[in-house]
Amino acid sequence: MTRQVATILDVPFTTRGFRETVDHITERIQSGQKTHVVTANPEIVMVARENRAFRSIVEQAYVVPDGIGIVYAAKWTNQPIYERVTGVELLEALMAKADQHEWGVYLLGAKPDVIHLAKDKLSTRYPNARIVGCRDGYFRPEEETQIVQEIAEAKPQLLFVALGAPRQDEWMAKYRDQLNASLMMGVGGSFDVISGKVKRAPEIWQKLHLEWFYRLASEPSRWKRQLAIPRFVLTVLKEKWSSRS
Repeated sequence: MTRQVATILDVPFTTRGFRETVDHITERIQSGQKTHVVTANPEIVMVARENRAFRSIVEQAYVVPDGIGIVYAAKWTNQPIYERVTGVELLEALMAKADQHEWGVYLLGAKPDVIHLAKDKLSTRYPNARIVGCRDGYFRPEEETQIVQEIAEAKPQLLFVALGAPRQDEWMAKYRDQLNASLMMGVGGSFDVISGKVKRAPEIWQKLHLEWFYRLASEPSRWKRQLAIPRFVLTVLKEKWSSRS
């Protein structure tokens, strides 16, 4: 039997493939289990490694391997992660479930024009999903209580939050007990992609596992963030060699 958890640099990942992940999360929602999904790539793993408070959040979450670097790291360390579970694809798959079951959905984060465009696109694509609330990510700290109350009163099955990592997961963890959402998931730049403001890498780049390079070429300002990838690779290999010796 395949282990359900694999640990990469102390971060516990689910070993389920994409379809299995969607089905398992759906079962959790239907059974009333609250779930905080973290879509973790090498950058998130390195933040968790260096930030004890954030690592504590990740350790209690349902962590999926959003990044081919995680799959390679699992291969190098002989762990059973064989498939990426990308945030934008997981969001779309869960919206399809929301459409099927008429679940309530709340969208929080991104720029005002982006979040409203994303809402319109998702409403058109999944007409039976009930979008019970929508708010951009440009709010002041003193507005948080009202936002949390609004989400709690809406009681969404799905809460998607795009405040950037690690802030989005820290925010959800802070208000977890008050939010009244069955599933909370940080979605990073997914609303930008869904709205059409940002183009996802062409399919050939995705198949070649070069989506990260396409994003860097499209947004050169991301270069500092991308430095986490070689640091991640070196740290994984260093730990592998240390364990062997």
